[in-house]
Amino acid sequence: MKHQVTRWCLLLLCVSSAAAIGGGLYEHFVVNPIWSASPPASFTLIQPDTGVPLQRFWIPVHGFITLLGIAALVSTWRDRMVRRWLLVGVASYLVMRAWSFLYFIPEMLAFQKVTVDSAPTPELLARVDHWTRLTFLREPLDFITFIRWGA
Repeated sequence: MKHQVTRWCLLLLCVSSAAAIGGGLYEHFVVNPIWSASPPASFTLIQPDTGVPLQRFWIPVHGFITLLGIAALVSTWRDRMVRRWLLVGVASYLVMRAWSFLYFIPEMLAFQKVTVDSAPTPELLARVDHWTRLTFLREPLDFITFIRWGA
């Protein structure tokens, strides 16, 4: 029975991680080019009441990843090799989440507060450009996490 629970935890952890990779790529190639095209007018796509509700995807995905990651670690703790690979995935995931909490999420929340009919400023354009360039660097962390959890 425990073997089946472990197998399902690892399988669902990989599925959740794959969803995070897919969501990140979708945002990078579809959503980000639209909302960052001509700020702040293009910010309508990320406004809380009128835009794409990104949190409806990301909160459940990261909730599942967190719960399944913990369950997978607990259920495989005695297997040293599996534990090692899972911990590498956890470390990569924690780096990506910390970076998100410290920079990406606060900056996105700040962008959402900018009124869409205000004039674009060089500072705002630079912040948007910086955010969109850096956000793609989170994808390699997602891939490392996925590969280590699936190993």
